[in-house]
Amino acid sequence: MSKRNFLATDLDGTLLTSQKTITPYSQEVLIEAQKRGLTIILASGRPLYSILPFAQQLELQKHDGYIIAYNGSLVWDCAKRKVIQEQTIPLQLLPELVAAVGEDFHIHGYKAGSIVVQGEPDEWSKYIARANKMPLIKTDQFIQTITEPQHKCIITGPPRKLWHLEKRINRRFAAFLSAYRSESFLLEVVSKGIDKAEALRELLMKLNGKTDELMCCGDGYNDLNMLRLAGISCVPRNAKRLVKQASTFVTESNDRDGVACAVVKYITL
Repeated sequence: MSKRNFLATDLDGTLLTSQKTITPYSQEVLIEAQKRGLTIILASGRPLYSILPFAQQLELQKHDGYIIAYNGSLVWDCAKRKVIQEQTIPLQLLPELVAAVGEDFHIHGYKAGSIVVQGEPDEWSKYIARANKMPLIKTDQFIQTITEPQHKCIITGPPRKLWHLEKRINRRFAAFLSAYRSESFLLEVVSKGIDKAEALRELLMKLNGKTDELMCCGDGYNDLNMLRLAGISCVPRNAKRLVKQASTFVTESNDRDGVACAVVKYITL
């Protein structure tokens, strides 16, 4: 069996508890594993701003760890504190995307550590802000407020209507954008080809790492390709059924230190 030199883990529903925290036990295990040579990569749909506190808690800056943010749109070197890879939605596409979204939904973007929402925030807008611990900026002029290329846009709305919007956006912007739902009420829009697995594959190449040296942990549909890439893949007991079927094994739930248990079991401590 190949030695596991790399761990890539999702955050929400996987490493983080239901209260969006890392337990003291998981923190201790993952820091000790890094001291013994493990490279940790936090791979999440969250924006970089929202992931950095967890990276600091796990001391990734001391142990040459990495962050894959926005589901693969940005890769961050924690030790050097710099972006090493990114791909954004061109600003010139935003007006057409906003027009396609229309008035039945809310589109969100990012600006200076805040989440910008078109129109009055809905319950899902507030959910995003709480989960990421980022302030909401309400605007009726989304295009004028968003002044820099976006790594990701989020659209919220009723699940059934959002399903139809997902299909329309993928047809209309097939050459430039990809849209997928991370939750029934959340539609995420990224540049074409963006995926956690692809960002992870390119990062491993930069680090002269191999996929059979990689263990991945995740719980959602946006983790599937990443799990399939890894030499060993594990999912917490709370993961969706389809995701469990794509994994090597099922570990404890996110509320019972599932990632740490997997590290103890498969990465010798």
